[in-house]
Amino acid sequence: MYRHIIAKKMESEMRKLLLVFAVLLLSACGSKVDGTYSDPSGIMSYTFNSNGKMIQSTMGVQVEMKYEVEGDKVKLITPGGNLILSLLDDGSIQGPMGIKLTKKKK
Repeated sequence: MYRHIIAKKMESEMRKLLLVFAVLLLSACGSKVDGTYSDPSGIMSYTFNSNGKMIQSTMGVQVEMKYEVEGDKVKLITPGGNLILSLLDDGSIQGPMGIKLTKKKK
C-alpha cells in the first residue's frame, strides 16, 4: 500500500520537474532576430521582439506586425500578405528591394 502512495508522489514530482524543465528550455530559445535592424541611411528600421511581434519604422511612421522565423527566412505577417526576408550569414537581414538591414549595437 505504501509503495503505491510513494510511486504516485514520485510520479507527481517528476511531472512538476519536467514542466519546469520545459518552461526553462522554451524561455532560453528566444528568437535569433531579437533586436533592431536598420538600413545604411537609417530611414527604415525593423525592431524584432521575442514575443513574435515586430515594429517597422520608416520616416517616423510605425507599423506593428507579427513575424515568424523559419530557418534562414523571416516571414512578416501582414493583412496584405506575407513578406519574406532572408537572414544572411553575417547576421544581417536582406530586406525589401534588396536592402541590407544590419543589427544595431546596444
